[in-house]
Amino acid sequence: MGHKSVSSFSTTGSVHAWLTRENLPRVRSLLLGLTLFVGLVIWVAFTLGLVPQGSHLVDRLRVLGAMTWIYTLVQILDLKLWHSRFVRRRRESSRIPEALEGWLLGQMFAWFGIAYYALTDDPSWYVAGLFFFLLSFLLFPVAAER
Repeated sequence: MGHKSVSSFSTTGSVHAWLTRENLPRVRSLLLGLTLFVGLVIWVAFTLGLVPQGSHLVDRLRVLGAMTWIYTLVQILDLKLWHSRFVRRRRESSRIPEALEGWLLGQMFAWFGIAYYALTDDPSWYVAGLFFFLLSFLLFPVAAER
């Protein structure tokens, strides 16, 4: 049986086979499109008169948001700069490209913002999260994959 050459981005016969360098820009576009679409759905819902149901949770949501952002920032710094043992083990077990992992971490900012926006009708966390999500595309370009 002949052995096929497999890039470092995919594993033969697994769920990750579609994660090739050529497909990463499509994955990035899908993540961004989904994030923008959900934000648009929430905006339309509030424009049509939906009343936010989570206003009583604002203080707790802000604490949760701060914790989420701190966790995400530490994970991005670790992935990008420190390369701790935890990150190396996680990367080996997940076998997804570093760029995709960075984008998914960046998406955490925006998706917390989506949850906050949906519960409070305050888009500020979403807008800030979207900015950091887009920044993750610059921090983790496809070409820099090892």
